[in-house]
Amino acid sequence: MQTPGSFPLNLLQQIFIPISNDFHCALSVIEVLRDGSDTPRGFVTRVANQLFCELLSVQEEDILDKELPEALGQTLALPALLHEFCASGKTRIRRTLSLGPDRSCSLQAHLPCPELLTIAIRDTQPGQAMISSQAEVILASLGDPCTIVGRNFSVLYENEAALQLWGSTLGKKCYTAYHDRQSRCESCHAEEVFTNGKIHKNEKIANINGSERHLEITSTPLRNTTGTITAVVNITHDVTIRKMTEKGKELLIRELQGSLAKTKRLNGLLHLCSYCKKIKDNSGAWQQLESYLRSHAEVEFSHGICQECAEKHLPQIFKNR
Repeated sequence: MQTPGSFPLNLLQQIFIPISNDFHCALSVIEVLRDGSDTPRGFVTRVANQLFCELLSVQEEDILDKELPEALGQTLALPALLHEFCASGKTRIRRTLSLGPDRSCSLQAHLPCPELLTIAIRDTQPGQAMISSQAEVILASLGDPCTIVGRNFSVLYENEAALQLWGSTLGKKCYTAYHDRQSRCESCHAEEVFTNGKIHKNEKIANINGSERHLEITSTPLRNTTGTITAVVNITHDVTIRKMTEKGKELLIRELQGSLAKTKRLNGLLHLCSYCKKIKDNSGAWQQLESYLRSHAEVEFSHGICQECAEKHLPQIFKNR
C-alpha cells in the first residue's frame, strides 16, 4: 500500500465501502497523525463500515474524517490501544477484548505504513450476540415480527416472524429494507427513541406479497449496563383485521347517518283543529292534514272511506251492505 502522500485518501471510501459491508466484522482504515518527533498525536477515521460504527455505538458522521476522541469506546478504549500499538514498533497485533458480560471480540490491527493503520474487529460470540440467548427465546416466542436496529440504522437482529414477513434484512439499513429508500425517513421513530429514550408507537400501511397490510409498530430503547441506548427494538403487530372491521363500522355509521338525514320526523306539539282536523303550521296558517304531513314527513296519501263513514255519509249506497 502506498503512503497517503501518494495515495488520495478520498478514494478509500470509494474502494473500501462497497465491499466492507459484506464482511461479518467491523472494519476501518485510520490515518495516524504524528508530531515532529514522529510520535502519534491522534487518529482520524477515514473509512468505517456499518459494524464498526455499531460496535462503538456511533453514527458514521460522528467519526468519519474526524479525530477519535479519547473518550470514544469506553469498553474498547480504542484511542489508548492505538497509541500503545503505534508506540510498540510492531506492524501487527491481535487482542481479545471484552464487550461486556459474556461477550468478547477479537481485534486485529495492521500498520502497513507509518501513516495508515487498518482495524478488523470480529465478535467471537456465535450468531447475533446483541442479545442474550434467553432474550432471543423471549423475542422469538412473541409471535410478532421483531427487529433490532443499531445507531446507524442497520438491522442487527430479526426473529423468525420478521424473517417470514420481510425476508432477510440483516445488515441492511432499515429505511432501505422496509421502505425502499436510500436515505433516512423524514419521520424516523428509531431516531426519536435514540434522542429522547421513550417508547414510540406508529402505524403504517405496507404492501406485502401483493396485499395491503396495516402494521402497528412499537419502538423501544435497548440499553447497555451503563444505561446508554445502543439500539432500538421494533415489534410489529398486524392490525389489518381490526382496521378493516373499523372501516366497516365507519361505513355502516355513515350510511345510517345518511338515511336519518333523509328522513323527516315530526315531533313536538301539533295544533290540530277539533272539527276539521286542519293543522296550524309555524307561520300561523291552517293546512289540510294531508298537505302538512306531505311537506313535513315526505309521505303521500291515497284516499278511501271507512265502513262507519260510508254508512253515515252515503247511506243510499252502503246501507244494505
